[in-house]
Amino acid sequence: MSKTKETDSRRRVLLELVVITGIGVFLFLLIPSFVWVYEIFSLIYILIERGIRHRPIERIGIKHHGIIADLKKNFPIIVLVTVVIQFGVVLEGYLFWSPLFLRLEDRVAYLQVHFGSFAPSFLFLSLIATATFLEELVFRGFVQERLSWFYNDFVGILIASLLMSLFHYSSGPLLVVTVDLFFVFLDSSLYGLIYMRSRNVFAAWIVHLLADLVSLSLLWTLGTQ
Repeated sequence: MSKTKETDSRRRVLLELVVITGIGVFLFLLIPSFVWVYEIFSLIYILIERGIRHRPIERIGIKHHGIIADLKKNFPIIVLVTVVIQFGVVLEGYLFWSPLFLRLEDRVAYLQVHFGSFAPSFLFLSLIATATFLEELVFRGFVQERLSWFYNDFVGILIASLLMSLFHYSSGPLLVVTVDLFFVFLDSSLYGLIYMRSRNVFAAWIVHLLADLVSLSLLWTLGTQ
């Protein structure tokens, strides 16, 4: 491929990323309940684009080997995001700032309404596992990975985490919403750091899933006191 054609191809990839993300943000701002559309739309694009351009599956962070080694390498980050941050945020809200705790608790209520009683059932775990995997595939394997081709990993982490925070937005008191989204951004940045160090969506997904289960379990436990 000539240098000109390679440059044009790279520009098309970046343009496609911007267009797909722009459509997703527009639909979310227009109809917030359409938050899932961006992930599904991005997934369809990834599958089609990979087939047309014959990209290896590793280019979207799908690696079936080395997962244990990747997790061991990122163990301090894993402890930080799955234990320290989750317990810190939930307990801070529960003990010192009830509006934040109530906002977080609304997520448990949402799961109870849509997925039945909160219990460690196969169905519940499957739904949470699927949702977190799609998020990691889109925000890490798609957005962060593609941006790292054109800029650098830290730009990819920043933009992917800002997008992830945006798609977790819901209305409420400004300060509470800001703090809530800050911690979403912080969590996402750490998942992004794990992806940067491993280039493995599965590693970031396992950590994301663990963090969500710890947070939801703690919220449910304290909320029933």
